[in-house]
Amino acid sequence: MIWAVVIVAVLVVAAIGIGALAVVLARRVVMPRPPKLTAIRDIDLESETITLDADRKTLHAGTFGLWAGDNGYALVGDIVRHDTSDDSITRKLLEVDGTGLSEATEGRWTGHVLRSPAVLHRNDREVLIPVDGGTAPAWLIEPDGTPTTTWAIHIHGVRTTRITALRTVPAADQLGMTSLVVSFRGDTEGPEVRNGASGLGTTEWPDVDAAIAYALEHGAERVFLFAWSMGASIALLLTERSPHREAIGGLVLVAPSTDWRTVIRYGAHKAHLPAFLAAAAAGALAGRLSSRIVGLVSPIDLDGRRPGLDPRLPPAGAGPGHPLRRRYRDPRGPQPKVRGRQSSPGHPR
Repeated sequence: MIWAVVIVAVLVVAAIGIGALAVVLARRVVMPRPPKLTAIRDIDLESETITLDADRKTLHAGTFGLWAGDNGYALVGDIVRHDTSDDSITRKLLEVDGTGLSEATEGRWTGHVLRSPAVLHRNDREVLIPVDGGTAPAWLIEPDGTPTTTWAIHIHGVRTTRITALRTVPAADQLGMTSLVVSFRGDTEGPEVRNGASGLGTTEWPDVDAAIAYALEHGAERVFLFAWSMGASIALLLTERSPHREAIGGLVLVAPSTDWRTVIRYGAHKAHLPAFLAAAAAGALAGRLSSRIVGLVSPIDLDGRRPGLDPRLPPAGAGPGHPLRRRYRDPRGPQPKVRGRQSSPGHPR
């Protein structure tokens, strides 16, 4: 009898522990997180160089941005030298904007190098999109020449802002499209949500649908959705649920996150956590009570009508009339690639 009580007690404690870990992992998926910062060791304006801590990101070749708060930005270029003796890296300083960088000791390293629409040298202005519960600001960027009836809606991902979606504007501009770079609830610019929690597209898509309505009311006849990461979930939900879906001419999905169970499993694997814990975290997001504990306003249905272009779940209006283009970031980035490739077998490339 005593052994039975002990076994039950152990099982209860284990279940509580697993549940607590599942909630922690679920919160990491949907809650805002402070950005990881890179230490700035020296800025030499005379030699136009910046020296940083060397890590996997700062050692990567290419051009990057470095934000120091809200009022300091540097455009960083090629590697000048890598000093292994003190684990530092010196790179070319291409551009400095704002005053916040001069005294900064750390900054946010990013691959999103366009700091504002102004650097595109196009006619841009900010507009306010009416959405449920308030407004969502957006940048309206017009190409040179005659006004066009084809618009591009640029949709950013989870835990980012619309500035990260600017990178697809030049491609749309080359095609003569008017661009609308949107915000949505919970992204610090759209309406506030409880705890800043993301709905992984399920609560955000109506705000982007309002942006499509704005485009149609202001001269657009067709819209193309350029979507980053979680923005791909929003884009696919729009092809299924939007009353304006017939106006959607195509999708461009960059590092798409649409199968959130796979994304959570991938994150658990990267953190060396067991697969059953990832399944428990997904369950925590979907449960009525557990989602409240996680901090969500309502459960996230990860299985019901999962957004995608899988023939088994054909979204209304998302047939061959909606050409799909996908782009994938470096495989060392945060999104697993395999499910994105499986999301639309047989769909026009």
